[in-house]
Amino acid sequence: MIGAATRLIVLAGDPISHTKGYAEYAAALEVAGIDAVYLPLHVPGGAFAEFLRGARQMRNLAGIVATIPHKQAAFAASSPDVAARRSGAANLLRPASQGWESTNLDGFGFLVALRDAGMVLAGRHVQMLGAGGAGRAVAMAIAEMGPASLAIADPDAARAAALVQAVAVEFPCLPVAAALGESEVLVNCSPIGMGQDDRLPLPAALIPDRGTVYDIVNRADTPLLVAARERGCIVEHGRSMMLAQIGLLIHFLFGPT
Repeated sequence: MIGAATRLIVLAGDPISHTKGYAEYAAALEVAGIDAVYLPLHVPGGAFAEFLRGARQMRNLAGIVATIPHKQAAFAASSPDVAARRSGAANLLRPASQGWESTNLDGFGFLVALRDAGMVLAGRHVQMLGAGGAGRAVAMAIAEMGPASLAIADPDAARAAALVQAVAVEFPCLPVAAALGESEVLVNCSPIGMGQDDRLPLPAALIPDRGTVYDIVNRADTPLLVAARERGCIVEHGRSMMLAQIGLLIHFLFGPT
């Protein structure tokens, strides 16, 4: 029940209609005994900094979850922790005495989801698609697990190159390149396949036969996953990554429960 003491957690994105997880967040908050609600806000691209200025006046605001396209703007407008600093993007902010404190849960959530699905990165050749806010966090998480190599592809060549350089600084022994090719593990961090999008994020011939495919889009039937199943791949999608982040979010915003 929403009352005068209810705290607000808001998900800021553009678009917002494709987002999911509201029932799962509500259940977790109830189990934790926290009087809070998780709500969507459609914040237009380019307006995140302005939105934050107004949000500072909301005294019952517990925190802001930043999704596409706001993760790098959230990073720039906050004091990041190690996870956010390493990825150069933030997906969770909380009000501080001065400004905002931020973290990035994408990388840790991704690794928990992979572990629970029995997917292995160590010693394998990994192709990642998308070098945006989520992609930056996931790339760092992949690199931490010791793959044989990591290739990053993005329609924005400069963005891909910048992420490759950032990974190389943090993990100088890892072979990493801005490239698109064959792999053993394929990870989609692009928005392609979101909502009603029926496109593949790469040529079908590059989906690894009997390989491993993780699509961070929170949808079990993305075109990529459908095609990957037809090739005998082990597959998983973004719902598991979202679920892995819920407990971390509650801890960051409300402390141990």
